[in-house]
Amino acid sequence: MYIYNAGPLFTEADITQRLKEGKMLREVLDKNNVEYFLANPIELPFDNTRYIPTSEIFKEDYSHVAKADVFFFELASDDSGTYVELGNAIEKLMNGKDLKIYPVFSDLRLGRNDVSGVECPIGFNSYLVGALTYNHITIYRSFNDAFEAFKKDHDLK
Repeated sequence: MYIYNAGPLFTEADITQRLKEGKMLREVLDKNNVEYFLANPIELPFDNTRYIPTSEIFKEDYSHVAKADVFFFELASDDSGTYVELGNAIEKLMNGKDLKIYPVFSDLRLGRNDVSGVECPIGFNSYLVGALTYNHITIYRSFNDAFEAFKKDHDLK
């Protein structure tokens, strides 16, 4: 199993959340003796104290996206890099690759209106949401919800 965990990495909260997600995934996979590689970009060996050419960042991240068969995407933050990675995964899926994609829109505003879910008018791009709904990909309201679905899909305890 090759897992790619995509989401923004720009704030302390983003970094803390991606580290938490990586820890949760490793713990359940190790506990269930699953052979896996987890590409969690915040934990990849880039030296964030120096300038890294954007082409180097793309090359590294894309190499993991190309190998992955399980994806988690945090999509509520308008992170264009995460959107590009999702597009790469959707293209793989539409070309017949067997993938599991767990998109997360963890925006509390989704439950505040009479219209609920990703159809709620808070600014999610219709093409983005349409790529998921067209491909019958379940959309999750939190990483925890996506994580529980992942465990169920892979029979993990």
